[in-house]
Parts: sequence; C-alpha cells; structure tokens
Amino acid sequence: MVRTGPSKVDDRVLGVAVVCLSLALSGCTVISVPNQADTSAPEEAGQVGDVESPAWTIAVDGFPRASRDTEMDPPPPLAQYGVYFDGPGEDAATVAARTRRQTAIEETVAACMSGQGFRYVPAPQRDAFVLPKLSVSLRYLPIPMLSNDRDEVVRVGYGVMPTPEEQDFENGEVEDPNVTYTQTLSPEEFAAYQKARFGDPDDPAGTSGNSCSGRALAQYPERPEPDRQGRFEVEFGDLVYAARFNGREVFHAEVEDPRVLRLDAEWGACMAKKGFGFEGLDSMHGPELAFFQAERTHPDGVVGPVHQEFIWTAEIPVEEKSLLGTESERTVAVADFDCRVETDYMSRYAQIQIALDNEFIAKHRAELDRLVAAAQEW
Repeated sequence: MVRTGPSKVDDRVLGVAVVCLSLALSGCTVISVPNQADTSAPEEAGQVGDVESPAWTIAVDGFPRASRDTEMDPPPPLAQYGVYFDGPGEDAATVAARTRRQTAIEETVAACMSGQGFRYVPAPQRDAFVLPKLSVSLRYLPIPMLSNDRDEVVRVGYGVMPTPEEQDFENGEVEDPNVTYTQTLSPEEFAAYQKARFGDPDDPAGTSGNSCSGRALAQYPERPEPDRQGRFEVEFGDLVYAARFNGREVFHAEVEDPRVLRLDAEWGACMAKKGFGFEGLDSMHGPELAFFQAERTHPDGVVGPVHQEFIWTAEIPVEEKSLLGTESERTVAVADFDCRVETDYMSRYAQIQIALDNEFIAKHRAELDRLVAAAQEW
C-alpha cells in the first residue's frame, strides 16, 4: 500500500515513487520500482511528511498555474533528512541585530549620497536571498508538471504562468526607487552616481573603501560570532551542499548522470521526430527545454530568442517570459507529454533519483548520523 505524507520514515514506501503529475486536476501516476531504500535510515524524519504538495490553482479561465517541478509522493529516500538539512534556524537575537545593522548601513549611505548631491532611498530590510529549504526541495524532480491525462494537456498545456514582474508583485516586491531615480540621470550623472556609491571600478588600486557604501560597511562591520545556524553551516555546510545538488541541479553536461543523459537523448530524439529542436540555458535539460520554449513562444508560433547573457526582464516581451495558455504553447506541451510516455521518462527519472539518493546515503552514512544526533540538541 502506498502512503502519502508519512510522518515517520517507512522503508516500505520508499520503494514506490508516486509522481504527482496533476495534483488538483487528475490525481497521480503511481510508478512502482524495486525497494532500494536504505533500511538503516532514522526512524523519525521530523515534519518532512507534513509538507503540502503545491496543488495547481485555477488562475485564468480555468487554466492551472504552471509549475517548473514535479513532486514525488511518497518522497525519495534523501528527503527523510530534509528537515535536518535545514538546520536549527537563526536565533531571534541574530535576526534583530542584522536588521539593525542593515538599517544603519542604508541610512548612512543615504546621508553620504545626499552630501554629494544625489538622492538615495534606504532599502527596506528583507531577508537575504536563500535557496529553497531542503525539507521541501528534496521532494521534487526538476521536471515541469504535466497532467497525466493527455486530453487535459491538450486543453491546458503546462498551464499559465505570470511574468517575473507579476510574480514579484504577488510576492510583495516593489520597484526599487533608486533604480527609478538613476533612470532619470544622464550617462555622465549615472557614472558619477555609481562612483559615489560604489567607488571607481576602473581604479586598479580600488576606491570602494572611499565610496558611500564602503564607508558605511566599515562603520558597521559584520560581527564574526556565528549563531547556532552559523555554527551548523560551518559543521555541516559541505554535506548540505552535496545533498542539494545530488542529481537535482544540472549546470553542465559533464556533471550530469549518464543515465539521465541517455534518457534525455531518447526524449530529445522523440521530440525531434515531432519537429522540435531546442535551445536553452546551460542549466536546462530534457522537458525543461520544452517548458522554456513554450514560455518563449508567441501566440502566432514565433519562438523568441534565448538570452544567454544578462538582460533586464523588463526588456523581454511578455509573450517570451510567461505562459499564456495559447494553442502554440499547448502544442509544445502535448509533444512533451507524448515523448514522456514513449520513453517512460517519469518512471525512469524517478528510479534514477531514488538510486542517487540511496548512493548518497550509503556514502555519507556517518555524517548523516552525526547530523541527526546534532539535531536532538536544537
């Protein structure tokens, strides 16, 4: 029997990968694989099993919200350690101290810039960018979500996805007034602004220390004493990094698992027979390329370019940075669906991930045991 969301690690369920292809629309496809789980895993897995799956939400005219990832439920073996990989979290005192320091730095920069004839608005204090918690991300495969009902894919494709700007707005992000201000400056004024704020980048001796930002950072240095999360990162950072990129992130072909390379080659050959060839970023592979092409496809079928170099998203047309649910997008999704079925892509990929997880657990058993033991003191 398959259990979803177990509160305890049960090795019986780790031998079955259930890839949820359409959580709200048409249920899940059960992918049975031999039980490869390491039976010496810890009995308790914290609250990993309590993480809710991101059910598709109806966004526009009955189209679901697209997702770049697909959840495995029950989760793959390594996910049982996810709650431990997240660490104890920062102390409240550390968060408060960092906020005070950042506020002081921003106010000091604003005063300095004003003294040099420029306007600078102190940035609101937000938590720095962090990678997704492993207690969540280890449950997912980097494969865009599709319904397991072909008729549903014909109707909705991958679903719809707002532009990056719309997503920022949804997340409470607002336009930086300092960016708006610098856009009103002439090229010469902008260069002077940048030099005042950051120093002269062309000076080989370096002038950042004499800039407004440099002086503010020197006035309010970062305290070296790590809190409990900092100590955790020192002790277990290498293990956490290795777990995060254990087959789940792909940067270049030479670091991909050869089994994934073969699977992607079969999928790509199938898509080529259907008339699809793909360009993509170096970090993309397999169905990610199809999803990315659908994002760049205009309603008339014209495919926008791949921007390998940095470019402001505001400079990219809406049709090339979102999913609108158009027929041309759905055509890509249907071809992707058919090739996933023809190559048994989802089942094979899930089996590869389970094998990678078990290999990782066996290789790092002592470190994982030490991590679980340390977590008892948090």
